[in-house]
Amino acid sequence: MPQSTLASRPARPRDAASLLIWRAQAQGLEVLMGRRGSRARFVPGVYVFPGGVLEPRDRMVSARLGAHPFSLSPGLDGNPSLARALACAAVREVHEETGLQLRASVLANLRVGADAGTDPSALPDLSALRFLGRAITPTNSRMRFHARFFAAPAASFVGELAGDGELSDLQWVSLDNPARLPMVDVTELMLSELAQQLSGALHQPALLSYSGDKPRVRRFS
Repeated sequence: MPQSTLASRPARPRDAASLLIWRAQAQGLEVLMGRRGSRARFVPGVYVFPGGVLEPRDRMVSARLGAHPFSLSPGLDGNPSLARALACAAVREVHEETGLQLRASVLANLRVGADAGTDPSALPDLSALRFLGRAITPTNSRMRFHARFFAAPAASFVGELAGDGELSDLQWVSLDNPARLPMVDVTELMLSELAQQLSGALHQPALLSYSGDKPRVRRFS
């Protein structure tokens, strides 16, 4: 097949997950975010939620977990094991990038080369997580992701903010972004989705995709 034909094919999206950790303050809701490095290969220099790609170890942990409320949420493809693995990926990335650990869980089993063993207490408790929605990177992007977004209250986590350096300027950001920090469209969408979910209104998970460069949002009921 000609090289030009191969190059024209869109990259296959990689499964990924992010977690919005939120807290309620007197001035309103805030979400933990950090800034990607200026040399990052994907969306450099913008503020994002902690997250990353799904790894094999996330599936290994997921295989030992029971059902969770979000597992069959519309938009998670009706695949509970994948849903749990994605949630595990989001929790692991939070620990790596922010230093925070999910309360009442031991995250050593999520680290490279570690073994969860047979102790159920060593498994992450995902019951605090809620599914918000997902997004698929445009087909013309050299790096593509099929990202799922979860949310959990800050009270479910313990630890001090001190990540691995992948995200800088870790801070709590108000949902309306009063400082006008640089963000991409999916980040702004998920902040809006979180506000809707926490308001108590009926929330149908969103899917952000693109037709060319034009974004479009669909809902799952």
